[in-house]
Amino acid sequence: MRQIGMLVASVGVCAVMAAHAQSVAVVDMEELFRLHPNTASDKKLLEQTVKDFRAENDELRQKLETVRDEFEKIRKEAQDPALSEKARKSAEERVARGGETLMMAKNAAQEKMQSRQDQLADMQARMQKKTIAELRELIGKYAEEKKIPLVLAAGQVMYNDKTIDITEAILKQFAVLPAPRATENSAKPAPAKGKDAGTPATTK
Repeated sequence: MRQIGMLVASVGVCAVMAAHAQSVAVVDMEELFRLHPNTASDKKLLEQTVKDFRAENDELRQKLETVRDEFEKIRKEAQDPALSEKARKSAEERVARGGETLMMAKNAAQEKMQSRQDQLADMQARMQKKTIAELRELIGKYAEEKKIPLVLAAGQVMYNDKTIDITEAILKQFAVLPAPRATENSAKPAPAKGKDAGTPATTK
């Protein structure tokens, strides 16, 4: 009876362990995000957007330099001691208007640059949010299919057994796992047959 009791207890412990093993899983979200197909395409789009913004920024800088050069020219003309009082007064008015124009150009350029930076940050945030949402959906469907009630991010777990890591299983959902290497036997070409393979001709 004692042995039967121990056997029943052992079976119960195994059942609890099996249930525990299926009740939780971990997944490497950073790895999933890095290998998600969206990440590569989003990176290209961001790089092109940054390139376009830099070209626009260079154009704004050139326009600002033109306005600044025109202002400096007007200011030097106003300092000419040969100017009459009337001409000097007119030149000073032009300098004042030129200064206002230069200040407005500076402010417009700064606002444009800040707007572009905000757009870039917003674009990147929306891309990341979209990819993470897709990953959550994939993980949720897999967990539901495998009846796993809890999936934790690997980065938040101090230790976990590799058997409960479902990262590769999720990667298979968007087919990014490297193809298995060919074995030595499968890598060798099949021997040719017939005359072309060097089969000695029969003699009569």
